[in-house]
Amino acid sequence: MKIGLISDTHMAGSGRGLPSAVLRSFEGVDLILHCGDLECLGVLDLLETVAPVLAVRGYEDPVEAGDRLANTTRVVTAGGVRIGMVHDIQWPTPRVTTSPDATSLSFPPGSGRELLARKFGQPVDVVLFGDTHQELVCWYDGVLLVNPGSPTYPTRRRPNGLGTIGLLEVDHGLVGVRLVDVAD
Repeated sequence: MKIGLISDTHMAGSGRGLPSAVLRSFEGVDLILHCGDLECLGVLDLLETVAPVLAVRGYEDPVEAGDRLANTTRVVTAGGVRIGMVHDIQWPTPRVTTSPDATSLSFPPGSGRELLARKFGQPVDVVLFGDTHQELVCWYDGVLLVNPGSPTYPTRRRPNGLGTIGLLEVDHGLVGVRLVDVAD
């Protein structure tokens, strides 16, 4: 199963301003997961022209009746893998190490698996989040953490001014993820 990952699109109005490269990058996916700060429901409508969409709300997002936009968290099961979704997980956070030019990631103390199971109400294998606009892929206590970044408001601008999305592949309980630079 191939899953498109996106967050922090920040599209006003109809949502039709989403770069066409995002839609092209998601061609052939079975599902798209949006981690909030879409700002209008039209983004979900546009993404649904490519594949079914499930999302969680960000800070400024509208409320919608139905199943596609969850209030704060949700767990999606795909190919035997439990995927927790939240907009702002509030960690991992960068921290300066012994060298002022180097950073590492800081996590809350204790068992990451237990902390995440409490957050999502059940154990999860993957956590998708957004909010920072900074793409990130890392492991925390055996759980894959993924922030696909923002395609429209990246923290590190590429030559075309756009950012990143992600692609998650699930095959019989195994996961692989890659970040994709959006190029229009």
